[in-house]
Amino acid sequence: MMMLPRMRNWLLLALVLLTGVAASGRGSVAVDFDALMQKQGLVDVATLDPSITVDLKYATTDNFVGKNMYGNLHKAYLHKGTAQSLVKALKQLQAIDPKWGFVVYDAARPVSVQRIMWDMVKGTKNEKYVASPYRGGPHNYGVAVDIALTYNGKPVDMGTPFDNFTTDAHITNEAGLVKQGRISKEAMKNRQLLRKVLTDNGFLTYSREWWHFMRYNMQYVRKHIKLLDF
Repeated sequence: MMMLPRMRNWLLLALVLLTGVAASGRGSVAVDFDALMQKQGLVDVATLDPSITVDLKYATTDNFVGKNMYGNLHKAYLHKGTAQSLVKALKQLQAIDPKWGFVVYDAARPVSVQRIMWDMVKGTKNEKYVASPYRGGPHNYGVAVDIALTYNGKPVDMGTPFDNFTTDAHITNEAGLVKQGRISKEAMKNRQLLRKVLTDNGFLTYSREWWHFMRYNMQYVRKHIKLLDF
C-alpha cells in the first residue's frame, strides 16, 4: 500500500524525536560519556596509576537504582587535581604495605545520571543520601570519589556494602557500631586507614558514607570547576 505524504512526514518526525531522546542520555545509555568526560578535561585515573581497580557500580545493576545508568562507561574520570591527590594517597597507603590498594566504585557523574538517582529517592527517607541535581553535588563536578580498600587485589571488610543507606555506613560512631556488633573491629580499622591516607592528601569526608570523599569544598567547586551538565 502506498504511504500518504503526510503520514510519511509524520513518521520521519517521530523518528527524529526518538533519536534525540536516545542521544540526550536521559532515556538511553547510548550517550558517549567517555567522549564527554574527556571533552570536559577530566582525567582517567588509570592513566595516572593503572594499579587502581575500577568497578563502576552505576555501570552495572549492582546499585540502589538497580539498573545500568552509565552504558559502556567503565573508566573512572576525575578533575585533574582530584586524580593527582588520589594517586598520592595510594602511594602513602602502599608505603605502609604494597599489598594495599584502592577500588573505585564511582567518580565523575553526569547530571543526567544524578537526575535518575534523585527521582528514585526524592520524597523518601533516603533522599538525604543523594544530592539534588539542580545545583549538582561533588560527583557532578568530578571532584568526588567513592572508594574502598583492597588487599592483594581483593576488597576488604568495610562494614557495609557500597550504597548502604543505613547508619551502619556512617562514620560518626564506628566504635559504637563495633560494640553493638553491627560492624567488625577490622572494618573500623579499614575505614580509619582509608580516611587517614585520603584526608592526609586533601580529601574531605562525608559523615553518612564511609566510601565518599571529595577533594574541595562546594563553595570553591561551584566557583572554579565546570558542572558535568550532560
